[in-house]
Amino acid sequence: MTTTKIVLKIQGMICRQCEYIVEGAILHTRGVINAKASYWKGKVSVEYDPEIISEDDIKKSLELAGYPAGSGGLSGIIADIICAVCVVGVFLLLPLLKSIEIPKATEGATIGVIFLIGLLTSTHCIAMCGGIMLTQTIDKSFSGSGYGKKSKYGLLSSLYYNGGRVISYSLMGAIFGTLGSVLSYTASLKSMVFTITGALVLIIGIQMWGIIPAFRRFSLQVPAFCKLPNRAQKRFFGRPLIIGLLTGIMPCGPLYAMWMYSMGTGSTAKGALSMFVFVLGTVPLMYIFGAINSFIPRKYYKYMIKASSVLITSMGLSMLIKGIQLFQK
Repeated sequence: MTTTKIVLKIQGMICRQCEYIVEGAILHTRGVINAKASYWKGKVSVEYDPEIISEDDIKKSLELAGYPAGSGGLSGIIADIICAVCVVGVFLLLPLLKSIEIPKATEGATIGVIFLIGLLTSTHCIAMCGGIMLTQTIDKSFSGSGYGKKSKYGLLSSLYYNGGRVISYSLMGAIFGTLGSVLSYTASLKSMVFTITGALVLIIGIQMWGIIPAFRRFSLQVPAFCKLPNRAQKRFFGRPLIIGLLTGIMPCGPLYAMWMYSMGTGSTAKGALSMFVFVLGTVPLMYIFGAINSFIPRKYYKYMIKASSVLITSMGLSMLIKGIQLFQK
């Protein structure tokens, strides 16, 4: 068998995950023996059998995957520079959310008022957790023939992601309601929670961004004891469900205020009910934001992945700095 090697300059390599997508698209093509893509160089090296496949066929596979051959387009270091600018911009804009007046639950607030608070808070939820939700509602089951198609994955995964949030929020409401008369959420504890959580979220964002190659060795997975059986994961979209459960305990302004409100009820049932109603108010807009992926062709997912890394990195940096500032007070 005679083999030939070619190196092609490709367009649209804007994220680290693009390397795997490009390699997967080419390797699924009959006659290709090996493929190695480089995000930094915006190139792919292909070894193939010229008797089975031609260079033009390889270029067609790349085009179907959303990465046409050529020297134009955005890729590599330029994409990272733009991403860095966006991270700084989002980080500077996040404090502006504090200037948006969101009604606060007061003692004796009705269920309708708490639901309205959740509804008005949902825009804040998208700004803070939208990036995390996007990573769970994008269909990652790429195939050589499916790059330009749409997927129904976002509709169901958004449902299970938000279902996890509802469960987690309600449980936290019950916990804070029960412990309300025993424990107080002190400034030092608040600082520790924000600092640790911010550091973890920042690491996740940088790992997704791919700007630090060493981080690529670490794939942050759901802990083994939190995982559902494989059959259940396929049936119930287990990963979005678990991530939804975990994001329900991430500290943020409105959520922190509702924790305090639940603690003030001094009742397990009332604390759970208040948080349940609050999170129901945030669900409609959050669900639409996550489900919209089902109406976007897969070839555009790379831009959503890049946007997710910007949002998550900015949020983690903001939480980490806030935790440090609280510790210094």
